[in-house]
Amino acid sequence: MTAGARRAWPLAAAGTAALIAALLTAAIMATFGAQLGCVGGGGGGLAGGPAPAATALRAIPAARLHIYMGAGARFDISWPFLAAIGVQECGTDGHCGLAPSGCAGVMEIAYVRGSECSPDPSVPTLWERFGVDADGNGASIFDPADAIFTAARIFRSDLGAPPAGGPYKGYYQAACSYYGACADGIVDYAHEVMARAVSFGFGHEGRVSGGSHEAVRGAQGAACGGSAVIGTGASGSTIVRVARSQLGVTESPLGSNCSKFGPCEEWCALFVAWVWEHAGVPMQGGTPPFAYSGSFYGWVTEHGGRVLPPGATPSPGDAVLYGWGPTASEHVGIVESVLGGEIVTIEGNYGDRVARVGPFPPALAVAEGEPGPIYAYAEPPGVGAGDGGSQS
Repeated sequence: MTAGARRAWPLAAAGTAALIAALLTAAIMATFGAQLGCVGGGGGGLAGGPAPAATALRAIPAARLHIYMGAGARFDISWPFLAAIGVQECGTDGHCGLAPSGCAGVMEIAYVRGSECSPDPSVPTLWERFGVDADGNGASIFDPADAIFTAARIFRSDLGAPPAGGPYKGYYQAACSYYGACADGIVDYAHEVMARAVSFGFGHEGRVSGGSHEAVRGAQGAACGGSAVIGTGASGSTIVRVARSQLGVTESPLGSNCSKFGPCEEWCALFVAWVWEHAGVPMQGGTPPFAYSGSFYGWVTEHGGRVLPPGATPSPGDAVLYGWGPTASEHVGIVESVLGGEIVTIEGNYGDRVARVGPFPPALAVAEGEPGPIYAYAEPPGVGAGDGGSQS
């Protein structure tokens, strides 16, 4: 597929996960009525888990979320990945029509023969080859359910996407194939898709209880008249996954301090805020309020997180703060892993790019090339209870 009609879309403005959970069933019925039923239910538990993270519940309308989950179940594919593709192509609840490129629908599937999206007029389009009637009303590329189910089938049948719970690398490559390339001069498509997928819950498909995907089934139950299971939001492992997805991303042009992570200014702190936000940490106001690295020191304590002293053992996902205190802060990164007495970090604006640093002993940060010693670790709210972080 070509990049002609593609563009990145921001996530919808945040609400509260609790409110969305309470309104989940009503929103589905108001949008589609009883006719929607359980799209793609097929009996049994959903195989396309996991349960929606708080970010997904805030960003995706309930009816659309239900469709992604149903498609994931029917075609055994990660629904957060499908949702990330859909948001990238058409926004959180869009109803995209026919693009000038010849792609159409909410998943921008090749639809017109001889167009930019399907150049050879003698070859059937992807829609002609894989079109799915998801709800029994006849297959239409302009029906969001049909388009989403068709995209799921394309990914599994034609683009080599792994089954639900499959490796990050496999899904990353499938995103590259869907776009036609991993990146171009306009958008870093696959990285953006995967970062969003992780924020929606990708990577937790293996959390199974009693032989079935209980959490996913709970969300499906809400869509069909039951009660929702609310995702827990950010975790240290999710933060690390999002950070890793950005390794190698540079500012553009080099030396300009202009990056995808926020305004054109020194962006190490903007990177940390962007990663936390995409992993489900509620960074109100986006990245601009966090342009100063020292801002994390106070923000985490004000929002239920913790500040750990430099002699503590951090956890993956924590922010590592370099300098001489919150008013004399020089740099910030993200702890990727703790290896005995050493840490590995992922840092933005490190040589004009996102880079991995270490392993190195925390006490020797300056010798590693950091602009100052570690003065603290900032543990985001909601992470410490599950991931630890202990003082030594």
